[in-house]
Amino acid sequence: MNKCPYCNTSYNEILQTGFVGCSRCYSEIEMLGQNISQMHLGKTYKGRKAKSGNV
Repeated sequence: MNKCPYCNTSYNEILQTGFVGCSRCYSEIEMLGQNISQMHLGKTYKGRKAKSGNV
């Protein structure tokens, strides 16, 4: 399914905006779940680094 039946957000809308419509989009839109796991594969979170001297 390329559109979430709960919020009506399409896969293409998510690609264009970068935002999902609702939490169910992850399980309802088949391509989204597959692509998210591939996008984050092997990457580690570095986090923000604090500026030195500014506490």
